[in-house]
Formats: sequence, C-alpha cells, structure tokens
Amino acid sequence: MKPESSLLPKLWTVPEAISSRLGREPGPQRSMLEEGHLMIILHQLPLPDEHDRKAALFWRNPQGEWKTNLKGIGVAALTEHLRGFDNKLEELEQAENRANTATEYHMVLEQIAPVLRASRGTHRALQQARELLKSERELINLRDQAAGIERNAELLLQDAQFGLNFTVARQAESQAATARQMAATAHRLNLLAALFLPLTALASIFGMEFHSGMQDTPLHFWLICVAGVVLGMLVMSTLMKRE
Repeated sequence: MKPESSLLPKLWTVPEAISSRLGREPGPQRSMLEEGHLMIILHQLPLPDEHDRKAALFWRNPQGEWKTNLKGIGVAALTEHLRGFDNKLEELEQAENRANTATEYHMVLEQIAPVLRASRGTHRALQQARELLKSERELINLRDQAAGIERNAELLLQDAQFGLNFTVARQAESQAATARQMAATAHRLNLLAALFLPLTALASIFGMEFHSGMQDTPLHFWLICVAGVVLGMLVMSTLMKRE
C-alpha cells in the first residue's frame, strides 16, 4: 500500500519499502532498490523563478519494464528527460553568446544556476542507480550522458561569469577614461580662468566711474592689459606648480 502523501501514481504497485520512503515532496534526487524494484527520483527541468521542484519518477520492475510519471514509454522516457537538459543548455549557450551587457549576462546566470544544480543531482542519482543495479547496462550510457550535461552546465556557468566580469571591467575602464577626460577638461578651464581673472578684475575696477588721477590714454590702457596678463600668468603658473 502506498501512503496517501506518496508521489507515486496510483496504478504503480511498488514494494512498501520504497513507497514508505516517499512523501509529498520529491526531496533530493536519488535511487532506491528494494526486492528487485529500482526507483529513480529525479527533478524535472526547472523553470525560471520556480522554487518548487517537480518529481520525475522512473521505476524499473524485476521483469525489466520501465515506467515513468512523465510522457514517454520505457527507458526512452529517461533519455528524453536528459535530452531536455541538453536543449536547455544549448538555448542558454546561445543567449550567453548574444549577451553584451551586465544585465543580459545576469539573466543567463540566473537560469544556468538551477539547471546546474539539477544536473548534478541527476548525475549523482544515476550513478547510484548504476551501482545498485549493475545488470542494467543502459544505465551506464544514461549516467555518462548525465555527467556530460553536468560538465557542460559548469563550463557554461564559467563562461557566463567570465563574460560578466569582463563586461563590468570594460565598463569600469570606460568610466575611468571618461572621468580622466573630464578632469583634464576641467583643469584646462581652470587654467584659462586663472589667466583671465586678474585681467577681468582690473578691467572691472578701472571701468568704474571714479577719479583715479590716471588719464584716459592708449598707453594706460595697454599698461593695464599687460599687468592683467602678467598677473594671470603668475596665478596660472602657481596652480601648475602645486599640481
């Protein structure tokens, strides 16, 4: 008898030693062998922003017949389950190749992480199934396929992380170059302001209506201009020395 909380389909007649170890949630991915019955509990391919894991159950009875709660018949359903991971990784690889911004790389990383975790558990469960039932040769190919999926997911995660780090570094370098250019421009403007400030001050003073005792002659005009320029150059040279 299967407990009411069991994940097993109602028509499955598996030993109580297996059904009693299952609850409402699939739990970690694993394999169990009792009385010649092999039960493989895997997780379905996670969807974006999906926190709950859906169970992918594969049962092999002592007669060598396979059943699953997914679509498909026999061990081919398990092969199709693994192919779904391959297709998802291929889709994410294309997205990673198209990514140019930090936001795009972050979106790829968000999707790769749960796929990688699920693929690791799948590989571990199939390796356990292979050790429990060595007479099933097909489990060797399935285990190796799961190992390849896990490896591809790890490489894709690393590539996406490298791409994100490079993009962030490139943006930081561009921002630093822009900041240096702005600082250089501001420095040139400050030097120009220092050069013309004394001349502007003198022009403002002598342009006022007051009796300074100086005659309004071209000579005095050029003397004031020269004095302003000289003072400006002295101020500018002082600023340059301090820098």
